[in-house]
Amino acid sequence: MKNDEQRNLIVEFGRRLYQNGFVPGTDGNLSVRVDDNILITPSGAAKGYMTPADPVLIDPDGNLLDGHKKPSSETLMHLYVYKNRPDIGACCHAHPPYATAFSIIGRPLPSDVLPEVILSLGDIPLTEYAPPGTEAVPASLEKFIDGHAAFILRNHGVLTIGTDMEEAYNRMETVEHFAKIFYIAQGAGDINHLDKSETERLRKIAEALKQGKKL
Repeated sequence: MKNDEQRNLIVEFGRRLYQNGFVPGTDGNLSVRVDDNILITPSGAAKGYMTPADPVLIDPDGNLLDGHKKPSSETLMHLYVYKNRPDIGACCHAHPPYATAFSIIGRPLPSDVLPEVILSLGDIPLTEYAPPGTEAVPASLEKFIDGHAAFILRNHGVLTIGTDMEEAYNRMETVEHFAKIFYIAQGAGDINHLDKSETERLRKIAEALKQGKKL
């Protein structure tokens, strides 16, 4: 079987998404870049119960190269990311409850609350609504794709991207944890936003870390 290691990673992180309640039923999709091609979850697969034989290999145009199942219904979104972000090696799309709730009310998560989120993710943009599985989904990412690692898809869910599957998945956990914390905090009292100078300092640190500079 081709690309055994990457297939195993998709199975492993699909199971983690399911166990965390981020992808009930057959929701969500995962992909990894494999040389010049993409290994992606098949349409209709329950992410908690996949086997290494389930992911399918497609080329950058979405043509099936290896596998007997139909690629994910969100293949266009994944292909768009890889085409426009050569630094990205994996995509993770899920419907985590708290973050998806914010997508439904159309409220973005603030970018000046938790230092750890600023350092690991930066801003988390909220896209315009796009019917799932259509060309409108990648179009909704167009103005945000450069420089962002996580996106809340309006009335849909969350997309996170990373250099590898582990990083893309970890960013999904971070988005959902942040959304849960913010949901609890706004019901408990006034939100204490970081001041602009501190936010800017943290962003500079994040940029330096991204470029591999010593602090």
